[in-house]
Amino acid sequence: MNYYDETLEKIEELISNKSFKEAKRMILNELDLAYVPKDFEEKLHVLLNKIKDNTFEVKHLSDENIADYLKMDENHQLIAVEELDSKNLRDYYDLCNEYLLSDGFINAKVLLIDSLIRQEINKEYKLKRNDETILFNPSQIVPPEESDGFKLCLSELRGYFMKEPSMLQMAKQLLYKEALLSLPDNIHEKDSSYLAGKIEKFITDAFN
Repeated sequence: MNYYDETLEKIEELISNKSFKEAKRMILNELDLAYVPKDFEEKLHVLLNKIKDNTFEVKHLSDENIADYLKMDENHQLIAVEELDSKNLRDYYDLCNEYLLSDGFINAKVLLIDSLIRQEINKEYKLKRNDETILFNPSQIVPPEESDGFKLCLSELRGYFMKEPSMLQMAKQLLYKEALLSLPDNIHEKDSSYLAGKIEKFITDAFN
């Protein structure tokens, strides 16, 4: 299976799990590339329309449903976090903080933190990650892709894969995932070269 088939499969899996926000983000990232194969582009647009149809039909969760979903399996947690993203999170401080302090799915937690950052919520939250409790204020954190460390790392990756658009797009996705999983910290400038080298090696090995 090549890169494009794998990407389509990942997007379809996200859609089937009702993780529409993440699926849409992946599609738009792909369509934003300078070069997109025509057949691949057409399939991305089909999936984008599928997301629009599904999100139109999906009923919004009640606050009680959201609270229940956050205590369920990983897919339900992702659905609840996606629902929270569409709301004014200033009104959900207690619920968000309680969830971030729980033993919930870390991928869902960092997506919630990303939403808090983009809404510039000026309150202190606590995140439980493994055995560590991290105190942070979303309004004091820039979105992952706007940090200096992210930009430096992306610049190095563009140098590595200047003539390989499919590899570069995979590198971007891996970098963004690393940036999300680092939240509430951003990628540090001092770590950017190491991370770029790590991603470059992973992709080179995968394609070989």
